[in-house]
Amino acid sequence: MDEIDPYSDQINEMEVSATTVIDFAQINDLTKTMEHQKFLLDILTNKDSFVRKKIVDQSLSYLNKRLSHYTELVGLPHQVEFLNDLNVEITEFGRELNYGNLSRGESTRVILALSWAFRDVWEQLYMPINGYYLDEVLDQGIDQSGIASAVKVIKQFNRERNKSVWLISHRDELITSVGKVMKVVKQGGFTEYSPESEK
Repeated sequence: MDEIDPYSDQINEMEVSATTVIDFAQINDLTKTMEHQKFLLDILTNKDSFVRKKIVDQSLSYLNKRLSHYTELVGLPHQVEFLNDLNVEITEFGRELNYGNLSRGESTRVILALSWAFRDVWEQLYMPINGYYLDEVLDQGIDQSGIASAVKVIKQFNRERNKSVWLISHRDELITSVGKVMKVVKQGGFTEYSPESEK
């Protein structure tokens, strides 16, 4: 009497289901699509691409106007300007500077101005953004006048543009500059916070 192999049906089923006919036409179509997408990505991201420069030129003037506006508001004496290859040119009294040569406070002011300018461009092109988060941006290297200037701009966002602004900071002196405070304390690996309270 022949023994019946209990796994023979499973093996036959695996042989059938594991064997797949390769559709080279589909592979060729996918390869063409991938190459086309790579080409599009290159013309949009390569800094020497004339298409990218043309797209950037459409918003560059507005971006640089907003950037100039915000650098003035935060008290930065430098001129910061984007070129159409998206390199940034920083000058002070006609002298060209490298970003790495700026002090910590100056670079923080540049970062804030850039952030606000790009936000304005986005909102002009697409739609308003109602939330704005600054996570410890004002905590290091920026002096009291820089903090005061930045807080003034932030309050304008809240008051004039109806933005919900969340300022995360370890600087206790900022408490007097905001309307509501939520205190967050981390101890022993756990985070505790006090409910939002009106100042």
